[in-house]
Amino acid sequence: MIVVWSVVMFLVLTVLAGQEALQHGVVHSCGNSTLTVHVSMDFFNRFDASAFSLGDCPPTSISARLLTFQYGLLDCRAGRLVTDQERVYWNYLKYQIRPVPAMEEPQLHTRLECRYPVDEVPVPSPKFPLISFLDADGSLVFSMKVMNDDWTAERLDSVFFLGTSINLEASVIATYHQDLRLYIEECVATPTSSLATSPENYTIINNYGCLVDGKTGNSKYLPRSDESHLQFVVQAFKFVSLEGADIYIHCKVVVWDPSWDAHQSLKACSFDQKTESWQLLDAPLQSSLCDCCNTICQPIQSRHKRELKTGITHITKVGPLRVHSVHSESRTSAKIPTDNQRVMLVATPLLACFLGILFLSLYKWKIQHKTLAGGREN
Repeated sequence: MIVVWSVVMFLVLTVLAGQEALQHGVVHSCGNSTLTVHVSMDFFNRFDASAFSLGDCPPTSISARLLTFQYGLLDCRAGRLVTDQERVYWNYLKYQIRPVPAMEEPQLHTRLECRYPVDEVPVPSPKFPLISFLDADGSLVFSMKVMNDDWTAERLDSVFFLGTSINLEASVIATYHQDLRLYIEECVATPTSSLATSPENYTIINNYGCLVDGKTGNSKYLPRSDESHLQFVVQAFKFVSLEGADIYIHCKVVVWDPSWDAHQSLKACSFDQKTESWQLLDAPLQSSLCDCCNTICQPIQSRHKRELKTGITHITKVGPLRVHSVHSESRTSAKIPTDNQRVMLVATPLLACFLGILFLSLYKWKIQHKTLAGGREN
Protein backbone atom coordinates (compact mmCIF):
# COMPACT_ATOMS: atom_id res chain seq x y z
CA MET A 1 0.00 0.00 0.00
CA ILE A 2 2.84 2.37 0.86
CA VAL A 3 4.51 1.57 -2.47
CA VAL A 4 1.30 2.33 -4.41
CA TRP A 5 0.84 5.63 -2.52
CA SER A 6 4.44 6.61 -3.27
CA VAL A 7 3.93 5.96 -6.99
CA VAL A 8 0.73 8.04 -7.01
CA MET A 9 2.45 10.94 -5.23
CA PHE A 10 5.36 10.77 -7.66
CA LEU A 11 3.01 10.98 -10.66
CA VAL A 12 1.12 13.90 -9.11
CA LEU A 13 4.33 15.81 -8.37
CA THR A 14 5.62 15.09 -11.89
CA VAL A 15 2.45 16.50 -13.45
CA LEU A 16 2.49 19.57 -11.20
CA ALA A 17 6.16 20.18 -11.93
CA GLY A 18 5.47 19.89 -15.64
CA GLN A 19 2.57 22.32 -15.40
CA GLU A 20 4.75 24.85 -13.55
CA ALA A 21 7.72 24.41 -15.91
CA LEU A 22 5.56 25.13 -18.94
CA GLN A 23 4.75 28.57 -17.61
CA HIS A 24 8.41 29.62 -18.03
CA GLY A 25 10.97 29.44 -20.81
CA VAL A 26 8.67 31.41 -23.14
CA VAL A 27 9.30 34.93 -24.41
CA HIS A 28 7.03 36.85 -26.74
CA SER A 29 7.36 40.24 -28.44
CA CYS A 30 4.95 42.41 -30.39
CA GLY A 31 6.05 43.94 -33.70
CA ASN A 32 4.30 46.43 -35.92
CA SER A 33 2.26 43.67 -37.52
CA THR A 34 3.46 40.41 -35.99
CA LEU A 35 3.53 38.38 -32.81
CA THR A 36 6.84 36.59 -32.22
CA VAL A 37 7.15 33.80 -29.66
CA HIS A 38 10.39 32.05 -28.66
CA VAL A 39 10.25 28.76 -26.73
CA SER A 40 13.47 27.52 -25.15
CA MET A 41 13.94 23.79 -25.77
CA ASP A 42 16.78 23.79 -23.25
CA PHE A 43 14.17 24.58 -20.63
CA PHE A 44 11.63 22.13 -22.12
CA ASN A 45 14.08 19.32 -22.84
CA ARG A 46 11.58 16.67 -21.74
CA PHE A 47 8.86 17.81 -24.14
CA ASP A 48 8.02 17.06 -27.75
CA ALA A 49 8.71 20.14 -29.90
CA SER A 50 6.08 19.13 -32.45
CA ALA A 51 3.36 19.34 -29.78
CA PHE A 52 3.72 23.12 -29.39
CA SER A 53 1.47 25.43 -31.39
CA LEU A 54 0.41 29.06 -31.49
CA GLY A 55 -3.36 28.96 -31.89
CA ASP A 56 -3.69 26.47 -34.74
CA CYS A 57 -0.31 27.28 -36.33
CA PRO A 58 2.89 25.23 -36.09
CA PRO A 59 6.33 26.76 -35.39
CA THR A 60 7.83 28.77 -38.23
CA SER A 61 11.34 27.74 -37.16
CA ILE A 62 12.56 24.69 -35.27
CA SER A 63 16.08 24.07 -34.03
CA ALA A 64 17.61 21.91 -31.33
CA ARG A 65 17.51 24.75 -28.82
CA LEU A 66 14.72 27.07 -29.93
CA LEU A 67 11.19 27.07 -31.31
CA THR A 68 10.03 30.25 -33.01
CA PHE A 69 6.53 31.31 -33.96
CA GLN A 70 6.15 34.46 -36.01
CA TYR A 71 2.80 35.26 -37.53
CA GLY A 72 0.57 38.19 -38.28
CA LEU A 73 -1.44 39.60 -35.39
CA LEU A 74 -4.65 38.17 -36.84
CA ASP A 75 -3.23 34.80 -37.95
CA CYS A 76 -3.73 31.40 -36.31
CA ARG A 77 -7.26 32.08 -34.98
CA ALA A 78 -6.06 35.12 -33.02
CA GLY A 79 -8.46 37.35 -31.12
CA ARG A 80 -8.87 41.13 -31.17
CA LEU A 81 -10.52 43.64 -28.86
CA VAL A 82 -10.88 47.37 -29.56
CA THR A 83 -11.58 49.87 -26.79
CA ASP A 84 -11.54 53.65 -26.59
CA GLN A 85 -7.94 53.59 -25.40
CA GLU A 86 -6.26 50.57 -26.95
CA ARG A 87 -6.37 47.68 -29.36
CA VAL A 88 -5.59 44.26 -27.95
CA TYR A 89 -4.54 41.23 -30.00
CA TRP A 90 -4.09 37.84 -28.36
CA ASN A 91 -3.38 34.22 -29.08
CA TYR A 92 -2.65 31.07 -27.10
CA LEU A 93 0.60 29.13 -26.90
CA LYS A 94 -0.40 25.50 -26.50
CA TYR A 95 1.31 22.27 -25.62
CA GLN A 96 -1.01 19.38 -26.38
CA ILE A 97 0.07 15.79 -26.65
CA ARG A 98 -1.89 12.55 -26.80
CA PRO A 99 -2.19 11.30 -23.21
CA VAL A 100 -0.39 8.14 -22.18
CA PRO A 101 -2.57 5.55 -20.41
CA ALA A 102 -2.37 5.72 -16.61
CA MET A 103 -0.38 8.99 -16.78
CA GLU A 104 -1.62 12.52 -17.28
CA GLU A 105 0.68 14.51 -19.59
CA PRO A 106 1.34 18.20 -18.87
CA GLN A 107 -0.71 20.59 -20.99
CA LEU A 108 -0.30 24.29 -21.75
CA HIS A 109 -2.78 26.97 -22.70
CA THR A 110 -1.07 30.34 -22.12
CA ARG A 111 -2.55 33.60 -23.36
CA LEU A 112 -0.11 36.01 -25.05
CA GLU A 113 -1.19 39.59 -25.67
CA CYS A 114 -0.08 42.57 -27.75
CA ARG A 115 -1.50 45.95 -26.73
CA TYR A 116 -1.36 49.12 -28.83
CA PRO A 117 -2.65 52.61 -28.14
CA VAL A 118 -5.47 53.62 -30.44
CA ASP A 119 -3.24 56.19 -32.18
CA GLU A 120 -0.67 53.48 -32.97
CA VAL A 121 -2.70 51.19 -35.16
CA PRO A 122 -0.71 48.06 -36.10
CA VAL A 123 -0.74 46.73 -39.64
CA PRO A 124 -1.96 43.13 -39.62
CA SER A 125 -0.58 40.93 -42.41
CA PRO A 126 -2.43 37.62 -42.19
CA LYS A 127 -1.29 36.50 -45.64
CA PHE A 128 2.45 36.85 -45.12
CA PRO A 129 3.84 34.98 -42.09
CA LEU A 130 7.41 35.27 -43.31
CA ILE A 131 9.26 37.51 -40.92
CA SER A 132 11.04 34.88 -38.84
CA PHE A 133 14.59 35.92 -39.54
CA LEU A 134 15.33 37.30 -36.08
CA ASP A 135 15.50 34.03 -34.19
CA ALA A 136 18.67 32.76 -32.55
CA ASP A 137 19.78 30.79 -35.58
CA GLY A 138 19.24 33.56 -38.17
CA SER A 139 16.55 32.20 -40.46
CA LEU A 140 17.22 34.32 -43.56
CA VAL A 141 20.68 34.51 -45.10
CA PHE A 142 21.12 37.04 -47.93
CA SER A 143 24.05 37.17 -50.32
CA MET A 144 25.21 39.02 -53.43
CA LYS A 145 28.03 37.47 -55.47
CA VAL A 146 30.00 38.17 -58.64
CA MET A 147 29.85 34.94 -60.64
CA ASN A 148 32.22 33.46 -63.22
CA ASP A 149 31.46 33.33 -66.95
CA ASP A 150 29.42 30.09 -66.86
CA TRP A 151 27.67 30.90 -63.56
CA THR A 152 28.95 27.73 -61.88
CA ALA A 153 30.93 29.40 -59.08
CA GLU A 154 31.85 32.73 -57.57
CA ARG A 155 34.40 34.68 -59.62
CA LEU A 156 37.89 34.62 -58.12
CA ASP A 157 39.05 38.02 -59.32
CA SER A 158 37.33 41.40 -59.56
CA VAL A 159 39.03 42.89 -62.64
CA PHE A 160 36.96 43.63 -65.75
CA PHE A 161 37.45 45.41 -69.06
CA LEU A 162 35.17 48.19 -70.22
CA GLY A 163 32.09 46.78 -71.95
CA THR A 164 32.48 43.19 -70.75
CA SER A 165 29.83 41.42 -68.68
CA ILE A 166 29.68 41.52 -64.89
CA ASN A 167 27.61 38.52 -63.74
CA LEU A 168 25.76 39.20 -60.49
CA GLU A 169 23.64 36.83 -58.41
CA ALA A 170 21.44 37.80 -55.47
CA SER A 171 20.05 35.03 -53.29
CA VAL A 172 18.36 34.27 -49.98
CA ILE A 173 18.36 31.07 -47.96
CA ALA A 174 15.69 30.29 -45.38
CA THR A 175 16.88 27.84 -42.75
CA TYR A 176 13.31 26.79 -42.05
CA HIS A 177 12.78 25.77 -45.72
CA GLN A 178 9.94 28.17 -46.48
CA ASP A 179 9.47 28.97 -50.16
CA LEU A 180 10.62 32.49 -51.02
CA ARG A 181 10.81 34.63 -54.13
CA LEU A 182 13.52 37.25 -54.30
CA TYR A 183 13.34 40.55 -56.17
CA ILE A 184 15.71 43.49 -56.47
CA GLU A 185 14.05 46.84 -55.91
CA GLU A 186 17.06 48.98 -56.78
CA CYS A 187 20.81 48.88 -57.42
CA VAL A 188 23.19 51.84 -57.41
CA ALA A 189 26.89 51.87 -58.31
CA THR A 190 29.29 54.15 -56.46
CA PRO A 191 33.07 54.78 -56.47
CA THR A 192 33.14 54.44 -52.67
CA SER A 193 32.20 51.70 -50.23
CA SER A 194 29.73 54.02 -48.50
CA LEU A 195 26.62 54.92 -50.46
CA ALA A 196 25.83 57.83 -48.15
CA THR A 197 29.16 59.61 -48.67
CA SER A 198 29.66 58.82 -52.35
CA PRO A 199 30.47 61.88 -54.51
CA GLU A 200 28.80 60.28 -57.52
CA ASN A 201 26.52 57.35 -58.29
CA TYR A 202 25.07 55.50 -61.25
CA THR A 203 21.64 53.83 -61.24
CA ILE A 204 21.48 50.26 -62.51
CA ILE A 205 18.04 49.17 -61.23
CA ASN A 206 15.26 51.39 -59.90
CA ASN A 207 11.48 51.74 -59.80
CA TYR A 208 10.94 48.36 -58.11
CA GLY A 209 12.99 46.09 -60.37
CA CYS A 210 13.41 48.02 -63.64
CA LEU A 211 16.91 47.29 -65.01
CA VAL A 212 17.34 50.74 -66.55
CA ASP A 213 21.00 50.16 -67.41
CA GLY A 214 19.71 47.89 -70.19
CA LYS A 215 18.45 50.93 -72.13
CA THR A 216 22.03 51.97 -72.92
CA GLY A 217 24.00 48.75 -72.38
CA ASN A 218 23.64 45.00 -72.70
CA SER A 219 22.40 44.56 -69.14
CA LYS A 220 19.54 42.13 -68.49
CA TYR A 221 18.01 39.61 -66.09
CA LEU A 222 18.55 35.90 -66.75
CA PRO A 223 15.87 33.19 -66.40
CA ARG A 224 15.54 31.95 -62.84
CA SER A 225 17.00 28.61 -61.78
CA ASP A 226 15.40 29.00 -58.36
CA GLU A 227 12.73 31.30 -56.92
CA SER A 228 15.12 32.43 -54.18
CA HIS A 229 17.87 33.43 -56.67
CA LEU A 230 17.99 36.26 -59.17
CA GLN A 231 20.78 36.59 -61.72
CA PHE A 232 21.48 39.60 -63.90
CA VAL A 233 24.22 40.89 -66.16
CA VAL A 234 25.61 44.42 -66.07
CA GLN A 235 27.87 45.79 -68.79
CA ALA A 236 31.11 46.98 -67.19
CA PHE A 237 31.43 50.79 -67.06
CA LYS A 238 33.60 53.49 -65.51
CA PHE A 239 32.99 56.80 -63.82
CA VAL A 240 34.23 59.26 -66.44
CA SER A 241 35.09 61.99 -63.95
CA LEU A 242 36.89 59.59 -61.59
CA GLU A 243 39.54 57.84 -63.63
CA GLY A 244 40.87 54.74 -61.91
CA ALA A 245 38.16 54.64 -59.24
CA ASP A 246 36.85 51.28 -58.03
CA ILE A 247 33.18 50.38 -58.34
CA TYR A 248 30.84 49.21 -55.58
CA ILE A 249 27.32 48.01 -56.35
CA HIS A 250 24.68 48.48 -53.62
CA CYS A 251 21.38 46.64 -54.02
CA LYS A 252 18.15 46.61 -52.05
CA VAL A 253 16.62 43.16 -52.29
CA VAL A 254 13.21 42.03 -51.04
CA VAL A 255 11.68 38.60 -50.47
CA TRP A 256 8.01 37.70 -50.72
CA ASP A 257 5.76 34.72 -50.47
CA PRO A 258 5.75 33.27 -54.04
CA SER A 259 1.98 32.77 -53.86
CA TRP A 260 1.56 36.53 -54.27
CA ASP A 261 0.62 37.59 -57.78
CA ALA A 262 2.91 39.76 -59.88
CA HIS A 263 2.60 43.48 -59.23
CA GLN A 264 4.24 46.76 -60.23
CA SER A 265 6.46 46.48 -57.16
CA LEU A 266 7.00 42.71 -57.46
CA LYS A 267 8.77 42.37 -60.77
CA ALA A 268 12.04 42.00 -62.63
CA CYS A 269 11.96 43.91 -65.94
CA SER A 270 14.61 43.94 -68.67
CA PHE A 271 14.64 46.39 -71.57
CA ASP A 272 14.65 44.86 -75.06
CA GLN A 273 16.53 47.31 -77.29
CA LYS A 274 15.32 45.61 -80.50
CA THR A 275 11.64 46.10 -79.72
CA GLU A 276 12.24 49.10 -77.44
CA SER A 277 9.96 47.59 -74.84
CA TRP A 278 10.13 46.18 -71.32
CA GLN A 279 9.94 42.42 -70.72
CA LEU A 280 8.78 40.81 -67.46
CA LEU A 281 11.13 38.03 -66.39
CA ASP A 282 8.79 35.69 -64.52
CA ALA A 283 5.68 36.07 -66.71
CA PRO A 284 6.42 37.53 -70.16
CA LEU A 285 2.73 37.56 -71.07
CA GLN A 286 2.19 40.05 -68.26
CA SER A 287 4.93 42.42 -69.43
CA SER A 288 2.44 45.28 -69.27
CA LEU A 289 3.32 45.39 -65.56
CA CYS A 290 6.67 46.81 -66.68
CA ASP A 291 5.13 49.79 -68.50
CA CYS A 292 5.47 51.83 -65.34
CA CYS A 293 9.26 51.58 -65.70
CA ASN A 294 8.96 54.64 -67.94
CA THR A 295 7.05 56.56 -65.27
CA ILE A 296 6.57 55.74 -61.56
CA CYS A 297 5.71 52.26 -60.28
CA GLN A 298 3.41 52.12 -57.28
CA PRO A 299 3.99 49.97 -54.16
CA ILE A 300 1.56 47.26 -53.11
CA GLN A 301 -1.45 48.54 -51.20
CA SER A 302 -4.69 46.98 -50.11
CA ARG A 303 -8.03 48.73 -50.37
CA HIS A 304 -7.18 50.55 -47.14
CA LYS A 305 -4.13 52.73 -47.33
CA ARG A 306 -3.10 51.95 -43.76
CA GLU A 307 -2.88 48.23 -44.62
CA LEU A 308 0.25 48.70 -46.69
CA LYS A 309 1.91 45.34 -47.18
CA THR A 310 5.67 44.90 -47.52
CA GLY A 311 8.18 42.09 -47.80
CA ILE A 312 11.46 41.69 -45.96
CA THR A 313 14.12 43.99 -47.38
CA HIS A 314 17.88 43.78 -47.09
CA ILE A 315 20.74 45.96 -48.34
CA THR A 316 23.64 44.08 -49.88
CA LYS A 317 26.84 45.15 -51.62
CA VAL A 318 29.61 43.81 -53.87
CA GLY A 319 32.98 45.39 -54.53
CA PRO A 320 35.45 46.75 -55.05
CA LEU A 321 35.41 45.99 -58.78
CA ARG A 322 38.17 47.32 -61.01
CA VAL A 323 37.29 48.21 -64.62
CA HIS A 324 40.08 48.90 -67.12
CA SER A 325 39.57 50.88 -70.31
CA VAL A 326 40.27 48.97 -73.52
CA HIS A 327 42.12 51.98 -74.96
CA SER A 328 44.38 52.39 -71.97
CA GLU A 329 45.18 48.68 -72.16
CA SER A 330 46.11 49.11 -75.81
CA ARG A 331 48.46 51.91 -74.86
CA THR A 332 49.94 49.75 -72.17
CA SER A 333 50.44 46.93 -74.62
CA ALA A 334 52.01 49.34 -77.11
CA LYS A 335 54.83 50.03 -74.67
CA ILE A 336 56.17 46.53 -75.17
CA PRO A 337 57.12 46.88 -78.89
CA THR A 338 58.48 50.37 -78.18
CA ASP A 339 60.89 48.95 -75.62
CA ASN A 340 61.89 46.25 -78.09
CA GLN A 341 62.60 48.87 -80.67
CA ARG A 342 64.88 50.64 -78.26
CA VAL A 343 66.76 47.41 -77.71
CA MET A 344 67.05 46.95 -81.45
CA LEU A 345 68.37 50.48 -81.87
CA VAL A 346 71.16 49.70 -79.46
CA ALA A 347 71.81 46.21 -80.82
CA THR A 348 71.77 47.11 -84.52
CA PRO A 349 75.05 49.10 -84.58
CA LEU A 350 76.79 46.35 -82.64
CA LEU A 351 75.45 43.75 -85.03
CA ALA A 352 76.52 45.88 -88.00
CA CYS A 353 80.04 46.20 -86.61
CA PHE A 354 80.21 42.47 -86.02
CA LEU A 355 79.02 41.72 -89.56
CA GLY A 356 81.42 44.31 -90.94
CA ILE A 357 84.38 42.77 -89.18
CA LEU A 358 83.29 39.32 -90.30
CA PHE A 359 82.94 40.52 -93.90
CA LEU A 360 86.39 42.19 -93.87
CA SER A 361 87.93 39.08 -92.35
CA LEU A 362 86.44 36.90 -95.05
CA TYR A 363 87.51 39.37 -97.73
CA LYS A 364 91.14 39.47 -96.47
CA TRP A 365 91.18 35.69 -96.21
CA LYS A 366 89.95 35.39 -99.79
CA ILE A 367 92.62 37.83 -101.07
CA GLN A 368 95.34 35.98 -99.21
CA HIS A 369 94.07 32.66 -100.54
CA LYS A 370 94.22 33.94 -104.13
CA THR A 371 97.75 35.34 -103.62
CA LEU A 372 99.01 32.03 -102.30
CA ALA A 373 97.38 30.15 -105.12
CA GLY A 374 99.00 32.45 -107.75
CA GLY A 375 102.44 32.04 -106.21
CA ARG A 376 102.24 28.26 -106.43
CA GLU A 377 101.30 28.45 -110.12
CA ASN A 378 104.39 30.58 -110.94
